[in-house]
Amino acid sequence: MLGLLFSVFGIFGCASGKGDTASSTEMETCLEASPSIEIGEGERDFVAFSEPPEAMMVHGPQGGWHILGSLQFTGMEPIVEVHFQITHLDSGTLVSDNFYRLAMIETGDCQGYYPGMYGYLSVIDLYDGDLDTPPELLAGDTLRMTFEVTDCLSSMEEAGECVVTERTASTSLEVEALLDPIDQDMVSGDSSE
Repeated sequence: MLGLLFSVFGIFGCASGKGDTASSTEMETCLEASPSIEIGEGERDFVAFSEPPEAMMVHGPQGGWHILGSLQFTGMEPIVEVHFQITHLDSGTLVSDNFYRLAMIETGDCQGYYPGMYGYLSVIDLYDGDLDTPPELLAGDTLRMTFEVTDCLSSMEEAGECVVTERTASTSLEVEALLDPIDQDMVSGDSSE
């Protein structure tokens, strides 16, 4: 009877060991793939931008503004670090600078997406007299959304599993800044009177 228990335990032990090997093989496969990303929009799903690309400056309930960005990942591990920036092209001013560590929503081996990352807008460097809000200073202008993503976390690089510079993907997209409908009066109110 005791021999039977050891045999059963040995079978489960082997099965567990094979599971560990499979997951580490999957990890090596992702780390050997070519990482790439695609920028989109969407709060709950990845949605490709229409042509020409436009991004709404959403007026949040606490009084600030943000632009939503979504990413689609290929050839990457499911945990990634994201640097999301938005630049006002006319002035060259950085108006949003955000860092995220997130778990992508997986859609297949080494691929997935993550929707609804907030690019919080700050226009303090663009203030011009009474003009001091994103709707007043950015509406209709071209903004560059830039994402830089790595799936080589610092602990992984320290362990010799990967090199950040080899596991980084970046891309940019120029979009027209659109007003949130609740801000229409803020920008056009003076001209209609």
